[in-house]
Amino acid sequence: MQSLKKLKKSIYIVFIVFSALFTANAYSFSLPDEKKPGDDKKAKTKKETPDSTKFVVNHADFNELSDIGEDNLSIDTTLADFPSHDLYDNWNTDKVHPYNFNEAFKEDSITLTLIQPEDCGFSMPHKGNYLTSLYGWRKYRPHYGTDIRLTTGDSIVSVFDGMVRYAKYCYGYGNCVVVRHRNGLETVYAHLSKILVKPGDSVEAGNLLGRGGNTGRSTGPHLHFEIRYLGQALDTQDFIDYEKGNLKSNTFTVRKTDVENKYDLRALHARHLQDLYGKDGYAGKSGYYKVRKGDTLGAIARRNGTTVKALCQKNKLKPTSVLRVGQRIRIF
Repeated sequence: MQSLKKLKKSIYIVFIVFSALFTANAYSFSLPDEKKPGDDKKAKTKKETPDSTKFVVNHADFNELSDIGEDNLSIDTTLADFPSHDLYDNWNTDKVHPYNFNEAFKEDSITLTLIQPEDCGFSMPHKGNYLTSLYGWRKYRPHYGTDIRLTTGDSIVSVFDGMVRYAKYCYGYGNCVVVRHRNGLETVYAHLSKILVKPGDSVEAGNLLGRGGNTGRSTGPHLHFEIRYLGQALDTQDFIDYEKGNLKSNTFTVRKTDVENKYDLRALHARHLQDLYGKDGYAGKSGYYKVRKGDTLGAIARRNGTTVKALCQKNKLKPTSVLRVGQRIRIF
């Protein structure tokens, strides 16, 4: 009798358990919006989507992302906030010159408007106008900018409206700032004693970028100023009348023929040396010279417009090093 009661009690307990399980399952099926396994992980991933995109600058209005919908968050909108984003394929804050003009410039010519009606105009990069070195080939290397004499600590300002792309120390340039402008031009300000901006800062013509100095490869306080388009340096004197302190014109035409015949200094220098010494006596556009029978470091240096000391430094050689026929010597 007692065993029968225990059996009934066990059956009753089993019945209660199964009833509870069935009720719980029925309740879960009645809630279609209930979170399913893995939903937390998906929600977390979707929530983190905007943060996982590598925005370089902090000036963008991220609230605008809510207007485009979550389905479009995968579209790369990072370049849309930068000047001339449709011309350049990246916004590089680590290199002064990351672009290749010959690869990027697909037209025979293009005319740029330097100042738009809504812009703040033009400002000289430095109040002084005494030029100490011009665009062109120096004795041993090309000089891609215009040097303006100054006193350490003098103000250096942006010449046009734009956005700072690069602002840090770079070998050769010293403390350097690069500003990109809406028309695709980039201006370079080098040898600064102090940098007062950071990448992503929007600037207007006349806004302070830093203080003049003598950092990097420099023999005295001066501003090394460049204007570039798609990485190709252009002569700033073709844009600016330094005596009057204003622009020569509000438009400038970049022509592929002008680059080949005027602005590509290394190519011009190589062609000049070829005219002087023949194609076998100079380094060529590659910057390397192949040693021939009877060559010496002195002879190679003279034919390529450099010095034995420079060749030794670039090739880790000594002035007394014996050259091998066929050996490649780096010239520039």
